[in-house]
Formats: sequence, C-alpha cells, structure tokens
Amino acid sequence: MDDLEGYRGVAALGVVVFHAYQFCREGAGGDSAGSSPDGYAYAGTPLGRLLLNLDGLVSLFLLLSGFLLYAPAARQVLAGRRVGSPRVFLLRRAVRILPLYWFATLLVWTYRNPDLPGDWRDLVEHLTFTQVFDSRRIFYTIGPAWSLSVEIFFYVAVALILLALRGWLPARSRPAVRALAIATPPTVMLVGSLAYHWWALELAHQPSDRWAIWFNPLAKAEMFAMGMFLAVAHARWGDRAVRARWLVPVRLVALAILAWGCAIRAEDARTSTEFNLLAMVAFTLLLGSSLFAPPRAWWRRALAARPLMFVGTVSYSVYLWHEPILLYLDTHHLLSHQATAFPWVALLLVVVSVPFGWVSYVILERPAGELKALFQPDGRLRSYYGPRHEG
Repeated sequence: MDDLEGYRGVAALGVVVFHAYQFCREGAGGDSAGSSPDGYAYAGTPLGRLLLNLDGLVSLFLLLSGFLLYAPAARQVLAGRRVGSPRVFLLRRAVRILPLYWFATLLVWTYRNPDLPGDWRDLVEHLTFTQVFDSRRIFYTIGPAWSLSVEIFFYVAVALILLALRGWLPARSRPAVRALAIATPPTVMLVGSLAYHWWALELAHQPSDRWAIWFNPLAKAEMFAMGMFLAVAHARWGDRAVRARWLVPVRLVALAILAWGCAIRAEDARTSTEFNLLAMVAFTLLLGSSLFAPPRAWWRRALAARPLMFVGTVSYSVYLWHEPILLYLDTHHLLSHQATAFPWVALLLVVVSVPFGWVSYVILERPAGELKALFQPDGRLRSYYGPRHEG
C-alpha cells in the first residue's frame, strides 16, 4: 500500500504550507489555528479558506496511525491467531519515535533558552509528552509536537488493548466473538471522544483557545478510532477490491465534506469542532476508497508517485523540524510577515524543510531504527555475550 505513504507526504506538505500561511499575517505575526482570516493573503476567497484550514491534515496523520497500528491486531484476531506482544509493540514505537523527538526537543529548547534554568517546566512537559495538558505551553519549543504527545497516549492505549486481548480472548472463540472483541475498543474510544466533545461544548462551554481542552488525547481519540475501524474493515473485507469507478463518487463526497467544513469553520469552539468531525469523516472516506480500490486505480497510482512517497518517508522529520526552521529564519530576519510574501515563504519553507527532513531521516531516524536489533522477538534485551551467543 505505497499510496498510504503518499497520504503522509500530502499531509506533511500541507501542514508546512499552513504554518507558512499562518506566519504571513499582517499585523498579527501569525495567530492560532481557526483564527479570523483578516490580514491573511487571499482573505475571503475559497483559496484563503482552504489555506487557513490545512491544519486539519493533522487528523489525516492520526487516522493513518490508527489504521496502521491496529491493522496487525485486527488481522490476527479475525484469523483466530493470538495478537502480538504489548511489550514488543511499545518497544518498536519507542525506537521509532523517541530518539528524534527527544533530540529535537532538547536542541530547540536549548537554543531558545540560552540562560539557565530557562523555562524548565516547558522542557519537562515536552520530554514527558504532557504539554497537551498545559494550555499555556502546549505550543512551546516545537508547536506541532502536540500531536506526537497524543500519539504516545494512543500507543499506550493499543498496548493495553493487546494485553486485554491476549488475556481475555479465548483461543477457540467463535468468529462473532472475535469480531466483537476487535471492534469494541474503537467503539469505546469513538463514543468516549464524542461524549467528551459534547461535554466541552454543551455543558462546560469551553472557549476555543483552551488548547488543553481541545488538543488532549481524549479530544483526538475519535481520529484514531476511525482509523482502527478501517483496520478492522480491511482485515475482514480487504481482499475484495471494489471497482474504481464505484469509488470515485466516494472520493467526491469526501472532498465535498472537506469543502463544507472549510466553509463553516470560524474562530469559535463549535464550528472548529464541527470542522474536525467533518474532516474525520472525509479522511475516513478517502482512506477507505484507497484501501478497497484496485492497485491500478488512478488516485492510488498518483499517491504512490516517487516524490510523494519520498516526502512521506521523511514526513516525521519534516513535520518535527519545519516550525523550528521557520522561526529560526524569522529570528535572522530572512522572512517577511507580509501577506503578499506568503507564496515565497511557503516555497522557501518547503524547499528547506524537505531536504533538512531527509538529512534528519538519514542521520537520526534510520540509525535509531537499528536499535531494534538490541531486542529479541519477545522484547527482551538481546545478549551478545551470553552462553547461547554463537560467533
């Protein structure tokens, strides 16, 4: 499924362009997501609405994570096999995420806090992935890293699900029981997240700038849940490709839903929540129409193009480094906040961030991935000098 890497590439580039657009706001220096379009380039036009809502592509990252990380368990359960080890799952995710994240966090925090002790609480929160519970510091150090914090909590949730399935699902349970067992966790997550949004909007009346309310793991659990549902559906029916022409209307409906969300979103909490829910539905339809389409479907081939797959491969590094790069260039007066400068700022940020992300991938991400060799298949540390080691 090479086209899934292409989706990552599209999402990464979209988020980079969004932050360039947010940066180029005259008289404001770039407000937060969902803010008033006054002062932006193309304000009041469909293009302006699209650019102002590109931050919604973060939901696509979360949906992809939900699908990719739950798919192995879904296939194993529905096939009557035992799910993988929670310990091994967490070790693999830690090796994949933590080295680059901690290195980038320490480097950027040190650069921005040259005089000790600096904002030590900000550092502690980012290193422990708890910045999403602090509305003041959630976007400090590396602003987009909030989604990595949410991802970490999702990893823990998946590990707990694996632990429960290994301990409570009988080895010879009926297919219906297995289907219920694998579908229950995303159902609970989706219902819980939607109920939380209802509480925040209707009972607590939380404002849109209470970031810890709207960006915490429970608030974003719905995105992972929909990806998990896709994983279950694909494990059950993924071998039955649907004709491409039947899926074209699905993609058109998804794009129409995204356009509707962009049109209604304002700076208040209600329309921002509605936009996120519409984006969740739209991205679920888009991913589903790829997962169940024939490999030769034109959109799957387009998303599997080498440039998009390349960006998708290095998307984690691009996502993590592009905002520090933007602010570094701004500190050295190499960029303009003028709205008319947006196309050039966006182009420069992409041109710098993607190669920088590739370098980061080559010297940090990929070598860190080799740390998996330190562990045995069961998650225990490998002994290279013990009595059983040969050679």
